[in-house]
Amino acid sequence: MAPRCLYQATAGELSILISQDGLIRELRRSYDELIGGDLDRREVESWRESIPTVVDLLVEADLAEVQVLVELKTPISDVRMDMVLVGSHPDDGQMSLVVVENKQWSSAEPGPVPELVYVPRTRGSKPYAHPIKQVWDYRQVLIDYIPLVQRAAKVHCVVNMHNATSANLATIRPSSVGLKYDPTLVRMYCADHREHFKSTLRAVLTPEKAAHYAQELLEAPVLPTESLMTVVSESVCRRSVFPLLDEQRDAYEYVRAAVAASKQGAPKEVVLIVGGPGTGKSVIAVELLGTLNRQGVRAVHATGSKSFTLTLRDSVKKVSERASRSFSYFNSYTHATAQNIDVLICDEAHRIRETSDRRRNAHGGNDDGRQGRPQVQELIDAATVPVFLLDEHQLVRRGEVGSIELIRDAANAMGVRVQQIDLRHQFRCGGCPEYVTWIEQLLGLDWEHGPQLWQPLDTFQLYVAGTPSVMEDFLRAKQADGYSARIGAGFCWPWSDPLADGTLADDVQIGDWHRPWNSRADGETNGIPPSSLWATHPAGFGQIGCIYTAQGFEYDYAGVIFGNDLIWTGQDWQANRRANKDKEVHGAPRFGELVRNTYRVLATRGMSGAVLHSTDPATNRLFADLGVPGL
Repeated sequence: MAPRCLYQATAGELSILISQDGLIRELRRSYDELIGGDLDRREVESWRESIPTVVDLLVEADLAEVQVLVELKTPISDVRMDMVLVGSHPDDGQMSLVVVENKQWSSAEPGPVPELVYVPRTRGSKPYAHPIKQVWDYRQVLIDYIPLVQRAAKVHCVVNMHNATSANLATIRPSSVGLKYDPTLVRMYCADHREHFKSTLRAVLTPEKAAHYAQELLEAPVLPTESLMTVVSESVCRRSVFPLLDEQRDAYEYVRAAVAASKQGAPKEVVLIVGGPGTGKSVIAVELLGTLNRQGVRAVHATGSKSFTLTLRDSVKKVSERASRSFSYFNSYTHATAQNIDVLICDEAHRIRETSDRRRNAHGGNDDGRQGRPQVQELIDAATVPVFLLDEHQLVRRGEVGSIELIRDAANAMGVRVQQIDLRHQFRCGGCPEYVTWIEQLLGLDWEHGPQLWQPLDTFQLYVAGTPSVMEDFLRAKQADGYSARIGAGFCWPWSDPLADGTLADDVQIGDWHRPWNSRADGETNGIPPSSLWATHPAGFGQIGCIYTAQGFEYDYAGVIFGNDLIWTGQDWQANRRANKDKEVHGAPRFGELVRNTYRVLATRGMSGAVLHSTDPATNRLFADLGVPGL
């Protein structure tokens, strides 16, 4: 895995390309080859307006041979940095990088906290991360995840506000808003700062060895991202651990701003954070919990998942028993006093139930005839700032009702404003949204086109296995190399209780291959972890996980066994209730949708790769016919 960019050239070469009106054409071509999909018109406008303002300065500063990496992908996600300039540092000849964030803003105003700003005449009223904070986050990701940069490079940052004057941005200067930053490493320049910008470039860049250093950077190994559970205790109890980029940073800072505003008497507000698998919802949740509690804010994390909550508690308890009590369930707030806590962070909010009362019957009431209060209202009522993080395509069982519409309708009925922030960028699956899109198209989820040919990716491996034993052998080898791996399957086999001696029955049988489901026991028995710890316990490999033990978790490599509850007919998918053994979804009216969502979740747990296998021969042939390489 190594960094990649849309276009690489010297500043002089780019200057010629721009003069010949060829830059946009080349960037479009590269975008189609490397990324594909629809290209945002605003991105093209940014290329056209912003890149020449930097290239011209480099040429004027006699830095025409400096290498320019346009739209360099960050090491851990699909977020792209506008420009990275590569050369030698004038002092010692060491690799020198300048990360450039281009902004077309003509003005900006202070946000509710120093890390946020408002931009007049932009869509919606939500604030954006302060551009200095944004470009600093890019710098930190380069240093943290590329050992070469950490060891042998000097990294500076520039915010290029070429459409604005210093007077128009006076109110968002770091000194004006109280933003903490290192002025020796990051600068913000406006249209009337051209000479200062040029001087900075001369001070930190020379063309010597520029091509060599650029090649080194593009070939440099990238450290893999750590899974949430391996560092959650550090994040909650001690310090910020995870890098937050673009919309992640916007969401994180917006919640902090809402907390500050609430203490000044501002009206109550629901913050709704929406994103697909791997967009960092749980990372935002955990970082918020840790930061807010360290600042003395009463913040609590809640989910509707026993496995996820117990694993979080278990991970944090090793460091702090008190901090582990910050993890709760959605049904814990039936009798909570209104505004009892400052911030309630509802992670996996698609798992919200209609009510919290387990006695609620099928007619919408309770056994004693009472009508249950909607769980979503309880959650909104319990905190001064309720935060909901969800993915509507992760509804996988009957009774789960969490959705954008549900939360908005409940908030409106309670007279509470809603601020929605959408997460676009992919931090799992090798930082490749292409894979997530491919899975969604494969399963026919919200896309006009059905299954598409698989195009191999540099940062994510996908294979099809002819048998489950071949899948298991591949994943076992990955584990031997130090990677984490698990096999998840559709709920198409019965699930037995542990035997009298604590061992597990081999319920999942495919031909002569047979393995047990993960344990149903509440605690560890004979070295076998309980279901809540299957995804993280070293002994979890060898047992098969289902949707309820995999959802919310991630591991390096994901094996996915498609059962006969979803098979390919040659023209479309057919969902088969009789092949499914899950009582939670067996009689659901939206059975087909829930099963497709289930396989989407299982297939997007892997951070570095996935292996698919179907018990149905025609479905397994589909994977191969789509170009997925076989093991």
